[in-house]
Amino acid sequence: MTSIINFDRFMMGFTLGSHILIVTLTIAISVIMSVIEFLGIYLKDKEYEVMARRLSKALAIFFAIGTASGTVLAIELFSLWPNFMVLVGKIDILPFYYEVFAFFLESISLVLYVYYWDYFKNRYQHWALSLFVAAGTLLSAVFITMVNAWMNTPSGFNIPEYISTGTVSGVNPLAAMFSPSAAVEIGHVVPATLAAGSFALLAYFAINYLKAKTDITRSIYMKSIKVAAIVGLIAVGIAGLTGDESMRMLYSLQPLKYAAIELNFHNHIPAAEKLGGIVINGVPQYYIAVPGLQSLIMFLSFNSHQAVPYLTQFPQSQWPPLFIHLTFDVMVGGGALVGLFALLLFLRIVLKKDISGKFYLYSMVISGILLEIVYDSGWVTDEVGRQPYIIYNHVMTVASAANTSPSVLPLGIGIIIFYCLVVPFTFYFSAKVLKNSSVEKEIERVGDL
Repeated sequence: MTSIINFDRFMMGFTLGSHILIVTLTIAISVIMSVIEFLGIYLKDKEYEVMARRLSKALAIFFAIGTASGTVLAIELFSLWPNFMVLVGKIDILPFYYEVFAFFLESISLVLYVYYWDYFKNRYQHWALSLFVAAGTLLSAVFITMVNAWMNTPSGFNIPEYISTGTVSGVNPLAAMFSPSAAVEIGHVVPATLAAGSFALLAYFAINYLKAKTDITRSIYMKSIKVAAIVGLIAVGIAGLTGDESMRMLYSLQPLKYAAIELNFHNHIPAAEKLGGIVINGVPQYYIAVPGLQSLIMFLSFNSHQAVPYLTQFPQSQWPPLFIHLTFDVMVGGGALVGLFALLLFLRIVLKKDISGKFYLYSMVISGILLEIVYDSGWVTDEVGRQPYIIYNHVMTVASAANTSPSVLPLGIGIIIFYCLVVPFTFYFSAKVLKNSSVEKEIERVGDL
């Protein structure tokens, strides 16, 4: 039974990690495409128009594959975690309903945007459709994040009665939807998703700039690089600011997760910040301790006498896997590095300095890869940090939610094969569509702006 539960965990993590790659690009393309088209109309620049058209075709592919991927994930949730979905259906189903409406907003607007591009005499009217496309993608992220927030800080029903008797009572769907951590998680997850996708696009633009053979092609990709860099910087900045608030939320509402992330075994006042390190025989080793830094971050004082949560306050059976301390360090450290690089790019763009050198272009490629790792590390920290619970605060463990039937194994293997095929295909085909004809011919076909 334990091996099947672990397989369920692995398969859920694998499919979510694969789906995330598609989601980050879908959100980033929708936002950056809108910005680029607006600049094309406002500046009467056909090069922006060409890139917006190309991105719309890629977005259609990511949207279609993302829809199929989301359907597979829905089947997986019902198949692997039936008891969890039953409880969600009774208490916190509203975000899923609203996500359907966000999907319709995105799909209808995207069809009109892509296939009726040249029917709009007023170019701003066509551009307005891109706002609805972007709104649909962002709202989908908001509603799904609300479900995750409820899993971290459940609300909207009588929790003590459910824990003691298994009876669901006192249900308030709106209170469940707007759980105590919902606003903080939305404020952090949505800009972090946009940042990861923006830097992935930035990497793609940089690679194609390096491959470009003509001045006009290089010009189009350089303009796209600047837009992606600025959008990415704004998103990374917001994610960084809200990340601080997220840790304060953990301190108040999920103290055990906080203690595991910070690798606090015992109470230390003032609290040091541990950088790196692993746990060997129950003892943290090979870390760098910065005295008082944790207290400074949490309480704005190196010498604060306020206590931070520590692991030995809780039964060891409830501890999550302590490697989340490292995934958290990767998230924070990697995010900070990318943020500094984005700030450097922004300053050079504002000062009209050259960013076409190989150092900057290869750094863009590295940043795109690094930020996807950072983003996935954040999700691993959040989800694994909730273990052994699928719904925190003793409401439901992963073991009690899982489908322990051996029949899930063939389904799981089939889903893994599906993602191994569809994710590389999505990126390959989208890249082909983005450059399926010469830039010069596309500019000739663009009408007056």
